[in-house]
Order: sequence, then C-alpha cells, then structure tokens
Amino acid sequence: MAVAAALVASAAVLFGGVLTGSKAGGGPGPAPEAAAGRLLAGFSPGDTAAYAAQLEQRIATRPGDVQSLVLLGLAYQQRARETGDPSFYPRSGTALSRAARLDPRNALAATGLAALAASRHRFEEARGLAERAVRLAPASAGPLGVLGDALVELGRYREAFAVFDRMAALKPNLASYSRVSYARELLGDPRGAIAAMRLAVEAGAGTVEPLAWTLVQLGNLYFDNGRLAPAARAYRQGLAHFPGYVHAEAALGKVAAARGRYGEAIRRYQRAVERLPLPQYEGALGDVLRAAGREREAQEAFGAVDTIQRVLEANGVRTELETALFDLDHGRQPADALGRARLAYTERKSIEAEDVLAWALHVNGRCHEARAHSARALRLATRDALKLFHRGMIERCLGDPRAARSFLRRSLAINPHFSLLYAGVAERALQ
Repeated sequence: MAVAAALVASAAVLFGGVLTGSKAGGGPGPAPEAAAGRLLAGFSPGDTAAYAAQLEQRIATRPGDVQSLVLLGLAYQQRARETGDPSFYPRSGTALSRAARLDPRNALAATGLAALAASRHRFEEARGLAERAVRLAPASAGPLGVLGDALVELGRYREAFAVFDRMAALKPNLASYSRVSYARELLGDPRGAIAAMRLAVEAGAGTVEPLAWTLVQLGNLYFDNGRLAPAARAYRQGLAHFPGYVHAEAALGKVAAARGRYGEAIRRYQRAVERLPLPQYEGALGDVLRAAGREREAQEAFGAVDTIQRVLEANGVRTELETALFDLDHGRQPADALGRARLAYTERKSIEAEDVLAWALHVNGRCHEARAHSARALRLATRDALKLFHRGMIERCLGDPRAARSFLRRSLAINPHFSLLYAGVAERALQ
C-alpha cells in the first residue's frame, strides 16, 4: 500500500519529501509562516541545510526566540527526511522542547513534537501531543493531520477518518486530499482513493517537490492495483517534474523489477540509495540483486538494512514491526521476529501490525493464532494483495485448500506483481 511504504521509511508518517539538489541561495529564507507550513507537510522550504544554519545563528544570539526554535526543530526533521540521518531527531526534540518550555501554549511547538514522535513510530505519544496541539489551535489543519496519522497507526480508524474529514473541510489542500485518499484506500475503494489523490496532484500544481510527491503516491495506487503502465507514467512525470527525485527513481525500480527488467531495477535502486539510504530501498535492492543471481551483492544490501535499523534505534526510532517483517521475509530469526511483532502489536493495533503478527505466527508454525490476526488485518476490506496472500498461506497451513486458493486468487487478481518474493509463491500454490 502507498503509505505503508512511507511508514517503513522511518521518516514522516505521511510525507516523504526529500530535497535533491535544489538550493535557495544565501538570502533570508522564506517567511516563518510559509516555512512552517512546508516543513510540517514534509517538504523543504528551499535549501534546508542553509536555512537550519541561519536559524542556529539566530538562536545563538537570541536564545529565547521561540519562533526560531520551533522552525529549527522542524527543519531538523526535514533534514532527517532529506538525508536519511536520524541523528537529526534528537536535535529536533531539543529545539522543540526548549520552545515548548519557553511558551507552553505554542501550538506549533506541540505539533512539531507530535510529528517527531510519529517519525520515531511512537504513535501513542504522537496522539497525545497532537491532541494538545489541536486544543491550542482548533482552527489549524496541521495538528489534525498529525493526529489522524497517529490514530491510523494505532488502529483507531473511525476516529482517524473523522479527523481527516474535519481537516479536509477546514483546509482542502494537498495534505488533506492525500489523507482522504489513504482513508479510501484502507476502506477498499481504490477508485475513490485515486480520485482524491488526483485532487492532491491538482493542489500541488505550481510546486516542485510537493507535486512530485503526489505523483509518486498516485503511481503507488495504480501499482498496488496491478496497473503498471499508469503507475510508471505517474512516476516518470514525477521524475521529469523534479529531476533526481529519489522516491520516483525507486518507484520506477519497482516497476522494472515487476516487469523482470532486473538490470534496470538494480540501477534505479542503486541511484536511490546513493542519495537517500532508506531501509526499504536497500531491502528492495537486495531482493532484486538476489533475483538476478547476484547473491554476494544482495547480502551487502541486506547488511546495509541492518546497519540503518541500528542507527534508527540508537536515535529513538521504534523499528520492531519493520525489522520483524524484514527478517521473516528473509528467513532470519523467526522466533525473535515473532517477539518483536508481538511487542509492536501491544502498542499499535493497526491492520499492519495485525498482518505482521499473523505472518510471524505462521512462519513459526502457529497458524491457528495467525488466522485470527489475519482476519482482523482484513477487517476494513482493504484491497491489499500481500495481506490476502498471507491469509491464503495461513489457510493452506491449516489444511483448508479451498479457502487458501480463494485468498491467493484474490491476491493475484488485485496485483499479480504484489511482491518480488511472493507473487511466484502464490502462483505455484495455485497450480
């Protein structure tokens, strides 16, 4: 699913903006309100590194400047998104916490702290902070976006969708349309999700990075429903609009891999990880290298995933769910992965956590327990080919071939290219 991929990125919950080569020059930078809006949305205000340096200099001479502290905290989060370096997260927390102590009623500081908690996959903390920000600024859309995102990851979907509706009514723009799109995707309405994302694309017209981001998300919706041609077209449009855009480059690698063009896929993923070493792109690169018979290089990519995850954890990012799924899919530490999946599930009972726990139980031979969690993972009627594949394999484990074939057929009917690892497994199981 489109936003699940953003989750694995260990970056922003919804937005994955990354500045690639754009420079704002040495001017004073954007107006504070405009900069705050872009940074909260996950996009750069220009040259983020230079902007952060200007704010650092300002705070050095004016340590009580709350506005500059808040903007610096948000800029550090953007730097984490741009570079894949989570060491910016503690720095963001320091700046935002200092601003909040100086001005306890500063809604933007509370929103920034909520966004930081969400980026670290600490969603209950994010929910509490976002609710405080909403109380402080009930007419602002920004806190609502972070609150809705956190509620989704906690599995509180009815509340989350109500928040997204409120946000869209308050401020119909790229941020709210994309969240409406995600809600429709979760509810099994791909046509409605695509329509809402097209509105987000229209809202992003005249911008660079935001428009490229929405085009990639639109492409993801097409890809997840087995429509490779329009997916590739949207990704190419994003890359043409923003040359070098990492997320479009990696997405085109995904399409190439689905078409069996492993050489092209490897080249695209390599370009992506050279510019932004995110674990999901390193993992995808490893999978394609393995499919191409380049096992030694694949192991190097998988080793990079492990290194990145350790760095994320050292900087306060919770990675239990992501590392559990990665290890399960690569035949590593199944018992330990089950423990991590259980831990993640105790804290975030989303359909993603239900699905990973179900798969972990299946891999460990506990298929009766797995079935219950898999059923709950599908409770929203989400058209997710991977979740349906997991359910099919669980039913197969339980000795119900009719149910297994039904779920596996549905998985491949939605997207015959849903997984480089498992699409072939599903096909062979149906023979």
